[in-house]
Amino acid sequence: MNRSDERQLLKQCLSLLEEKSTTLSPESHTSPTTRYTDPARFEQELKAIHQRLPIAYLHSSELPEPHHFRTIETHVGSVLFTRGEDGQVRAFHNVCRHRGTRVESRSSGCTKAFSCPYHAWRYSTEGELVSVPFEQTCFPELNKGEHGLATIPCAEAHGFIWLCPLADSQEAAEQQVAQHLEAVSGDLAWLAPGQLHVFEQHRQRWRCNWKILQEGGLETYHFKFAHKNSIGPYFLSNTCVTNQFGAHFRVVMPTERLKEVTEASLADTRLRDITHIVYGLAPQTTFLVQKAHIDWIQMIPVSVDETDVIITSLIPTPREELSAEEFTHWKRNQSISIATLDEDFELGQSIQAGLNSGANQSLTFGRNEGALAAYNRWVEDQLHAFSD
Repeated sequence: MNRSDERQLLKQCLSLLEEKSTTLSPESHTSPTTRYTDPARFEQELKAIHQRLPIAYLHSSELPEPHHFRTIETHVGSVLFTRGEDGQVRAFHNVCRHRGTRVESRSSGCTKAFSCPYHAWRYSTEGELVSVPFEQTCFPELNKGEHGLATIPCAEAHGFIWLCPLADSQEAAEQQVAQHLEAVSGDLAWLAPGQLHVFEQHRQRWRCNWKILQEGGLETYHFKFAHKNSIGPYFLSNTCVTNQFGAHFRVVMPTERLKEVTEASLADTRLRDITHIVYGLAPQTTFLVQKAHIDWIQMIPVSVDETDVIITSLIPTPREELSAEEFTHWKRNQSISIATLDEDFELGQSIQAGLNSGANQSLTFGRNEGALAAYNRWVEDQLHAFSD
């Protein structure tokens, strides 16, 4: 995205403000409730989408230097992410090649080697098996070069570390991520999330299907009502500019400050100054872009009606360099974001309970909710392609 793109989006926002309207699809749609309640379908979604497509599990700042590591629970089990001596990020199944024990139980740290707690087989941060107790006596024919930790291809791009379980090499993972993000690469370069740093993370499990949570970020129809006591008064209700980029979506949500913008001031107005922007990156990554930071929201499917949500605040300054005043500012900002998103997620739980009751056979998406219908069409396309 460049300044010309920003101005074009601002002009679209101003047009919608004048028309008292929003991005509209040609017609309304219905969505079968089985999309959110059928366990068999949920398993198909895992296989066709979440276990196949690149997914961002870490921000690059979480592995700042060689020998730093993180362990993450993913759809392919516990994964050990490391930054090696050469600066390259690698991902491994967190499973000892001896008897299958979990090698690293800590969530993060810095070390030059990982030692299995069962029999002390040791691995380097590059995943190589470097030592085995009583090797000559007990394992005289063991080829350590063939018993390193099992690798999962990953790629570092746009400030995030993307896991690519189906890629057959590091190079293939890099190509897969580049292809997956190609349609939004210009916007990601504009956002420059790689220049930000993790402030804090908040994790909670919600009792609803993952798609319900994704859908909530694709419209502003609910702002005036669901967020009436929080952010609602600061935004234009039912007004947003929505764009689809293949599997991904962008929703530009103007604040009340848009009313202050004139044709004369347009050239000097930054898009992020008077809007919040949601980027929905398939399948489970959302960026809530605010004036000076980004809230990175991961929506991780657990079961057909359970989803883990991780909200990570990404800020311009490393946490350890913040002054007391700056820390308080970002802490307050994160609290507001979490409280607002919780309003959405609590409604998501209410929706799921209603769907599980069997009262409705379908949901209705209005013309102002066209992005929800488009998102579900994308999911359907993935399921059909996988079954073929």
